[in-house]
Amino acid sequence: SFMFGIAAQASWELVLRFQNAQPFGSADPVFFRDAGFYVFTLPFLSLVRGWLLTAVVFTLIAVIAVYAISYGSQRRKFDNSRRVLGHVGALAIGIALLAALSYWLGIWDLVYSPRGTVTGASYTDMHAQLPAQWALFVTTLLVGCLILAALVRRKVRWAAYAVGAWVVLGIVVGQVVPGLVQHWKARLQGRRG
Repeated sequence: SFMFGIAAQASWELVLRFQNAQPFGSADPVFFRDAGFYVFTLPFLSLVRGWLLTAVVFTLIAVIAVYAISYGSQRRKFDNSRRVLGHVGALAIGIALLAALSYWLGIWDLVYSPRGTVTGASYTDMHAQLPAQWALFVTTLLVGCLILAALVRRKVRWAAYAVGAWVVLGIVVGQVVPGLVQHWKARLQGRRG
């Protein structure tokens, strides 16, 4: 908690800006949000999301370590105890929800995208990355639901398969597809030029 307090303390300026937010009176041409949202609110939401996600991930690692040491020291076999699965599963669902929030906030972060020739939402961002962000947002929420179903049914494999599919989909949809769109757009522009 001391380390997390120090990490949060370093971002006091973001919190002050959020508390004193004012509208700019002009909207961005992509998402039609007031420019003040991108200066005051979005950085604060990203800070809170990152802080919570880091805290929950470290908590999950610590909880798994404690359970492993506890079961190992007692020489007991892990028997899919409902309490243990519920505890670990609740943390995993929390991570899925915070990851979904990351994808949702990432939609507005496209306004700052450095992918094009100028900073801002490029063709690739709007036609490949934006749909990818929405797809990953929905997929992450579904992963959270699958983890919940796995907890209810006590099927740990379901949760493992859901997380594995989510990681693969995140790489393919979030990285590979936008990269291919950018590559092919550049090739088509090269042929026209």
